[in-house]
This record gives sequence, structure tokens and C-alpha cells, in this order.
Amino acid sequence: MVLVEGVNVMTKHVKPSAKNPQSGIIKQEAPVYSSKVKLVCTACGAATRVGRAFLENGRKVRVCKACGEIIDKA
Repeated sequence: MVLVEGVNVMTKHVKPSAKNPQSGIIKQEAPVYSSKVKLVCTACGAATRVGRAFLENGRKVRVCKACGEIIDKA
């Protein structure tokens, strides 16, 4: 699961404590399943699906389905 800023915001009721003397309702992000998150391509800047391709030396790399650029060479 991953935390994404501004996505899946939930409200939580908190009691006063020594750490948080102000009680009330706070909003915080909740985790999202990683299968629900898309990767953002650095070349085209779009949320895209990921494909696999082989380089000349036989290494397998991830490829952006939208533009065809290599996402990472690591």
C-alpha cells in the first residue's frame, strides 16, 4: 500500500492528549493499494501504463506505453 498526497483523504476523531491537546476532527490521507496507482512518465509527464522491452545487451527495462521512452535504466 502507498500514501498519495491529496488522495483518499479521511476524517478522524481525536481525543485530547498530552501530544495533541486540541481535540476534534482532523483530515489525513489513508493508504491506497499500489495496484490503483499509475506511474508518471518523466519524458511525457503523463500517467501511463508500463511495458517491458529488451535492450541490445539483453537487459529488460520498463517502457512508457504512451511515448515509448525508457522509464529507468537501473
